[in-house]
Amino acid sequence: MQHLTDTLFDALANEQRRRILFDLAEQNLRDDSPIYIVAPPDTTDDGETASIEQYHVHLPKLDSYDLIDWEPGSNTVEAGDRFEEIAPTLELLRDNREELPADSV
Repeated sequence: MQHLTDTLFDALANEQRRRILFDLAEQNLRDDSPIYIVAPPDTTDDGETASIEQYHVHLPKLDSYDLIDWEPGSNTVEAGDRFEEIAPTLELLRDNREELPADSV
């Protein structure tokens, strides 16, 4: 199994994965209900490549790290088994976002 620090930095290295993790962290502050992910389009017209990458690359990667539990059929994401291990780091980054570059959190 990959070391947690390596997993965390790899997960945070992509803006789409960061957005998913931060959205999930915000949702978990309110309750444990899943967040809904927009289904990927069938084509790549009009710049929809990001949605396809999210569905075929980023969500599976976060799921394989056990940071999320992704249900492709319902397009829902919940905290995975290892999410609580990274939650303090996500909280620290969120609480200090004014000190970080604008696109990082």
